[in-house]
Order: sequence, then structure tokens, then C-alpha cells
Amino acid sequence: MDVTPESIEDSIVIVDAISNVGQMRTVALIIAICRQPISDEETDNYHWLSKNVQVAAGRILESIKAEREKKRMEEMLKLSGSLIDVDVPMLLLKLHSHIKEIIGCKRCVVFILDEETDELVCEVFDDVALDSEIRIPIPDCIYGQSIMSDKIIQIDDVSKDPHIKPSKDFVNGYEPSNLLCIPLKSKRTSDGNIAIVGAAVVFDKPDGFTLKSQDDLSYILQFCSTMLVNTLTFRHEIVLKHQNQTLLGVSKNLFTQMNDRDVLLHSIMEEARDLTKAEKCSLFLVDKEKKELSAVVFDSELPDNVSRSSILRIPMGQGIAGYVAQTGESVNIRDVYRNPRFYKEIDKTTGFVTRNLLCIPIMDQTGVVGVAQLVNKKGGRFFTKYDEELAISFSVYCGISLHHAMLYKNVRLEQSRSQLATELMLYHMQVNEEEILSLADAPILPTFSFHIKITDFVFSPRVIPEHDSPTCIISLMEDLDLLNRWKIPRNDLARFVIMVKKGYRNPPYHNWMHAFSVAHFCYSLIKNCPKLRDMLTDLEVLTLFIGCLCHDLDHRGTNNAFQESSNSLLASLYSSQGSVMEHHHFSQTICILNSNGCQIFNNLTSDEYREALDLLYDVILATDICTHLSIVPKLEDLVETGYDKSNQTHHHLLRSLLMTASDLCDCLKEWDMTVCVSELIYQEFFSQGDIEKAIGKTPSVMMDRDKAVLSEQQLTFLDNIAIPVYRLLFQLLPDAEQAYRSVLSNRDKWLEF
Repeated sequence: MDVTPESIEDSIVIVDAISNVGQMRTVALIIAICRQPISDEETDNYHWLSKNVQVAAGRILESIKAEREKKRMEEMLKLSGSLIDVDVPMLLLKLHSHIKEIIGCKRCVVFILDEETDELVCEVFDDVALDSEIRIPIPDCIYGQSIMSDKIIQIDDVSKDPHIKPSKDFVNGYEPSNLLCIPLKSKRTSDGNIAIVGAAVVFDKPDGFTLKSQDDLSYILQFCSTMLVNTLTFRHEIVLKHQNQTLLGVSKNLFTQMNDRDVLLHSIMEEARDLTKAEKCSLFLVDKEKKELSAVVFDSELPDNVSRSSILRIPMGQGIAGYVAQTGESVNIRDVYRNPRFYKEIDKTTGFVTRNLLCIPIMDQTGVVGVAQLVNKKGGRFFTKYDEELAISFSVYCGISLHHAMLYKNVRLEQSRSQLATELMLYHMQVNEEEILSLADAPILPTFSFHIKITDFVFSPRVIPEHDSPTCIISLMEDLDLLNRWKIPRNDLARFVIMVKKGYRNPPYHNWMHAFSVAHFCYSLIKNCPKLRDMLTDLEVLTLFIGCLCHDLDHRGTNNAFQESSNSLLASLYSSQGSVMEHHHFSQTICILNSNGCQIFNNLTSDEYREALDLLYDVILATDICTHLSIVPKLEDLVETGYDKSNQTHHHLLRSLLMTASDLCDCLKEWDMTVCVSELIYQEFFSQGDIEKAIGKTPSVMMDRDKAVLSEQQLTFLDNIAIPVYRLLFQLLPDAEQAYRSVLSNRDKWLEF
């Protein structure tokens, strides 16, 4: 461009040499002041000169640029060499330091993109490796907008920018004045395509960020992104290797615990929780017969006033665990309160807040056998796809372990049953057929022929000779109209009674005469409390009496605690169900009922027979004193509200109370008999205590003959157990007042004993 100012006639100004190389530009000004007009030839010479200047300047600029590129490349090669590090935080620290040096900013952070959770992860802020990583949801922050739009974001005044959210955008509490954010890109290791893998953010450049700042940061990221991704991939592979080793170790651990299912289940719960980094874990087993789930291991504490049984049984298909059990599909829920299947009442009951949940099926070749429910991911907003895959892999080992544990348990049970059957056959003599025929053919005597006070609560049938007791039992049943009502054949009844009598061993207290005494008290209750006939069904009356007669069959003279602590044969059979001895007594009852010639329930309908067995199970297990103590509050409520014949729970509570009252009746008999029987009880207790001492265990005070004081032990028993039982009985059945008054009278006598 030529310019000739009008005010200077003898001068010319020529501006004609512009050169561009990248972002570098030169402008050459040729100004000539002449005393004479310039010819066309001279003008052409000036233009020629400007073009040569332009070429020379361009070459100089290219040389400068090449030198700068060389220097920048050398710096990047040096940086790249220093970034060869298998530790991600260390690599980030070095990268941050270089970025700050080149850009001239005060702070720097490189976020890593977690594609599965849609979060930006900060492991290192500026020159500090964080103790725990910071995770920011992509949609919630300005840096996420840069990633989603794949654009550079530069904010020159953070305080005035309306898009800034201090709670999300101020990383680690740092408040910047200006910032520059550039997406971090690299090739995917899976498909080789270029993808955004994170974002680099620089804060607080004193003179503000420029286009050169953007270019310099982009250049650094271009070189370093691949190395960062490779380091992250290496770390991921290390984690995979470690977790695979852990998984193999866990599976080995599971296969060594198959002899104890409860220990195995606890191990499964703990390992699943640790593998996935969950706060809590619950393990449900599928009951295919009842079509429900039972939470055999529940990793959560409940308030004292909350019953675990009320929340630990779930129908198939109900709730998240029920759905998984029914479909066999795993469920990963990021926000449980938005899922309609989540049962919020559990959180209200336990006080625990469930945020996210991973529920996986445990399967064997038959289908779903259990469900593991993992709650609240530690160090993350929810469980990832990787957690899900890891848990599913783990569940395969769990299914195999559970299957083999059940097979092993069944083998052990069959061995125990076989051993027990052999033991019983050796112990119990064969029944004398003449004895059975004699009992079956003998006339049924009126009950008062055995004793004039036989219906009294305080009368003890122990005064009746033992050889007359089978005949007396039949008379008691006849007097209650059980033989006629249920059409029980005399021959079957005679064989049944003799078999039951033979089924009792001969410890000092828990023998046949104890069973005879308990059955007699049941008879007295029904005779003296006419109201009972209206409160109970006829079938309940029958099973109560039979249950009393059989409730301690094959008692060994030792209690449940001893069976479990000594790892007895019975404990191996029944300890998982609780009430070891009571389950054994019921099992022996069923064996006798199923024996040829003992089938006294044969004339019941199929429905009545099924109900009779359920009732027998119910009343025999009710004689476990621990079971009784657990229902005392419910019995007290029953007294307050009144008995409702249509309420099956009331029926269960009443039957349980009647069984306990019958079982403890020796404490309310006439004083001399009460003292005599108490001595028998403690003779048996002390015998157990002696055995415990012999095997190196410390017996309880009441089992220790060197420490127990009979009167003190009896007063404790009466105050804590017996008197409350007969008080409740009297409150429900006023006709049982004699029993209540008698136990109070005996307590006074124990005070003076």
C-alpha cells in the first residue's frame, strides 16, 4: 500500500512488507523522503525491496519458530521421560509442576474422567496428593461442561461468572480469580479412537490467560495424555490382578468352611462386603417350600424393641431381594429411594440410611439358592459395573460352596441319625407283647380308684406305683373322653403308652414319672377349668395331653447348653434349629407314632392328622424355658386384652402357657413332695456339673454341688419363672387359683427351709 501525504509534496511513505508465520507476524515500513518526484521505476524498486524484506522476515520467523518448537519439544521429551511412573499420583504431581511452570499460573489440577459413574475424579490437587479422591458429577460443574461440549472454557473473572457453582467448582476449597479448562484427549485402549479422558484446569495466572496459554496447555496435554492413560490402565490391571488373587483366596477360604454352614454364611457376607467395598451386607437363603427368603445373616444392628423375625422373612417376588430371587437377575440401584421395590420401613426401623444397593443371586445347578444384598458403596456414589461383575463372579463360588455345604450337612445328618437309631435300639429293650396285651385287655378304671384326690392340682401322681402308671394314663384319657372322641383303638393306645414309657431313660428327674406327673397336671387343668374346653379345640386338648406325656422322651439328664458345648450327637442334628433337646423329644414322639401298632392318630382325617403333628411340634418346643421367657411379654398383653378364640396367636400363647405350667408343676405340690422332687432335680443338675468339671468346663452355680444352695436356687427359680407362670395362668383361668396359691405357700416355706 502506497501513501503520499498531501502536506508533504516532496516525500513518499511506503508500507508494504507483511509476513505471517503461524501466530507470528512482521510488518516492514519503508519510508523515503525525497527532494524530487519519484519515478515509476523507483516505485517498482521499492516494491521489489519490500518483497525481499518480506521473504527475509518470513525466514527469520520460521527460524525463530523452529527454535522455539525445538526447545518446547526438548522440554516435553524431558517431561515425558520423567513421567514414566507407575504411580498415578506421582505422575500427576510432576505434570502439575510442569504445567504451572510453562503457563505461569498458581494452581493446577488434572481431572480423570470416570465414564461409568459420569464423574470427574481428582486424586491430586496442585502439589498435594489427596488422602481421599474428590469426585464431582459431570453435569454439576463447569469442568463437566467443557468435557460435554468438547470446548475450551476460559473465565477471566470467576467472581462475576454466573455459571460458577462454588460448592462444585471450587476444588478442595480453593477459590480462584480466573481459570482455564481444556478437555484431555487420548486414544482409547479398547478401540483406538480418540476420546476425552479427563480435563486439565489451571487457576490464577496473574496477567490473565491468553491464546498462548491455551496453545501451551493444549500442547502439553497432547504429549502427556497417552502416558497418563497408560499409567491408569496399568493401575487398573494391577487392581484386577489383586482382586482376582483375592477372589481365589476367598474361594479357597469358603471351601475350607463347609463343615459349618453358619460360619460359611458369615464368611460369604464379610468377603462380599470387603470385595465390593460396601458398608453393609445381608445374605438371604431361598426357602422353596415356603416360597420366601430368610435373612440368615443380617449385617445390621436393630433396636432392642424390634423383632428381627419381622423383617428377616420376605416372600418371593417382594422387594428387591425377592425380585432377584424370583428372576435370577442382578440389580444395581444407584438411588434406592427412587425404586418402588425398596422397602423403606427397614431404614425407619434400623435407623440406617440406604443410599445405593447391589443385589446379586447366588445360584447352583437347581437355580437361585440365595441372594446377597450389598448396601452403600464406600468411596463412591454407587456400585459400578465392575463391582457388579466382581460380585457375580464371587457368587459363583458362593453357590458351589453352599451346595457342597448342604450335601456335607445332609451326609453328617444321616450319619448322626443312623448312629442315634443304633444307640436307641441298643438302649431300649424290646416291648413285651404280654405287657401290651395285659394293658389293652384290662378294664379302664375310674380315675378316683387310683387316688381320691387325683383331680387336685396339688396332688402328685408320683405316689401311684410306677407299674400302675400306664393303666392310670389310659383312665385319665378316658375321663377326658379322648378315646371315644378320636376313636383310638385300645391295642394301639396300650402299645403307644408302653413304648413311650420305654422311651424314657432313668436320670434322677427327667424320667417316665416326670412325664406321668406333667400329663396328670394337664388332666387336672382340663378337669378343673371347664372354660378351657371353650377356649381350645378338641384336637388341641388331645395334642396337649399327648405332648405332655412325650415332651421329654429320651432325655439324657443334661440340658441344651450342655449338648451344644459338648458338641454332642444331638447338637449336630438339631443345634442349627435351636432347642436341641426339645427337637429330639419331638423326633422321638414321631418315631413312636409311626411305629407299627402305635398309630393312635389313624382315625383322624388327613387334615386333622397334619394339624395334630403341627400342634405336637408346637407344644413340645414350648417346654424350652428360653422359649417361654421370650413370650412372657405377649402373655402379659394377652391377660390385658383378653383371650380371643378366633385369634390363632392367642391359641398358641395359651397352649404354650399350659405346657410350661404342666412341666413345672412339681414346685406347687404338697410340701414334702416338692422338697423330695427338688432334691431329684439338683441330683441331676449336679451330675451334669460333675461331667462339665471332668471335661475342663466351669458349670453354672445351680449345676455346681460345691456352690449351689438348694433353698436359694429354688427361691430364684420361683421368683423369676414359676410364680409368674402360675400368676398368668390364674389371671387367664381363675379356676386355677389353687395352683397359684400353693406355689406362693411353698415359696414361704423355702424361705424357712
